[in-house]
Amino acid sequence: MDLSHPFRALLPGVESDVLTVLAASTKPRTGREVARLADRSQRGTQLVLSRFVNHGLVLMEEAGNSRVYTLNREHLAAEPFERLANLRGALFRRLSDEVFHNWRPQPTHLSVFGSAARGDGGLDSDIDIFLVRPGDVEADEEEWRERVEGLANAVFRWTGNHAGIAEVGLEELERLRREQPAIVESLRADAVDIAGIPVRELLRGV
Repeated sequence: MDLSHPFRALLPGVESDVLTVLAASTKPRTGREVARLADRSQRGTQLVLSRFVNHGLVLMEEAGNSRVYTLNREHLAAEPFERLANLRGALFRRLSDEVFHNWRPQPTHLSVFGSAARGDGGLDSDIDIFLVRPGDVEADEEEWRERVEGLANAVFRWTGNHAGIAEVGLEELERLRREQPAIVESLRADAVDIAGIPVRELLRGV
C-alpha cells in the first residue's frame, strides 16, 4: 500500500494523484495548482478534472478569469474516496484495536514511526513499529512472541507492507539513553502513539 498516494490502490495514474490533492484540502484550486501539487502535466490534469466534473464528483466554479475545483463531499461516491484518503488513520485505529482487544498483558508502549507516521511511504516501505515490553515479560516468552508475530502478519494483511518491529524491554530504555541510536531521533520527530505510555514521555531524558 502506498500511504502517500492512497488512491493508487484502485486508480493508478493521473486520477489518483488528482484525487489525493483535492481530498487533502477544502480550498478551491485552479487546474494549474492541482497539476503542480499532483506533479502531473496540466493537460492530463485538466482532462481528469473535466471528467470528474461531468460525473459530479468534483465541483467547478468560475473565479475571475480562472476556474477552480473542489471535491464534492456530498456526492454519493465521495465517502469511499475520503475513507481511502485517510488510510493512515484507519491503520492506526486497527493497530489500537488489535492491541487493546487481543494483547494480555498490554505493551508498555506501541507507536508507528518513520514513513508510515509521516505519510510519505511507498509500496516498498515497511510499516515501522516501536514496541516496548512490560518489565515482567521475557523477550522469549512464547505467548508474547505469538502476539508480536501475529501483529506483523496482521499489518501485512491490512496493507501489503511488511512490519518493521523495533522491540525493546522496559529495562532496555537505559541503553537508549546511553547509546542514542538513530531510532530515538526518529521517534521524537514523527512517532504516532498507538497504545501505552506516550513515546515522548517514555523517552524523556533519552
